[in-house]
Amino acid sequence: MRDADKTPKRPMSPRRKRYWIALGLAGVFGGVLGAWMQIAQGSASTMDLAMLSNAPLPPDFAIGASIIWVVGMIVSLTLYHRSVDDHEERAYLWAGTAAWYTITLAAPTWWVLHRASLAPAPDLMLVFAVSLVVNLLVWIWLKYL
Repeated sequence: MRDADKTPKRPMSPRRKRYWIALGLAGVFGGVLGAWMQIAQGSASTMDLAMLSNAPLPPDFAIGASIIWVVGMIVSLTLYHRSVDDHEERAYLWAGTAAWYTITLAAPTWWVLHRASLAPAPDLMLVFAVSLVVNLLVWIWLKYL
């Protein structure tokens, strides 16, 4: 194929660059926190995931991770919201609503069942993780399907 036959690649728009920077920053913050938590937990087995554990964490990690989480989310979300179009924003808002509904249904139900000794103690991170999965699935459905 000759160079003249190739379709020229369009440069990324500033909005699209901001979008990928926001997602990249969120991924970096999450990766750093996940790796740091895995190291800080210091479990006997490397197969144990710190995110699924309720073992105590060192105070210095908890303070540092909390600061990184809040700052990272604020920066990433600000960049994200400045770069999305109406379609993406609609998918994001409905996905967030579905995740919120998941939390508002699961948390009180689990808590009440636990108080009646019908279920184990509520696990906040499990409820949070399930709400993130619901958020992702609804977002993918609205954005791509």
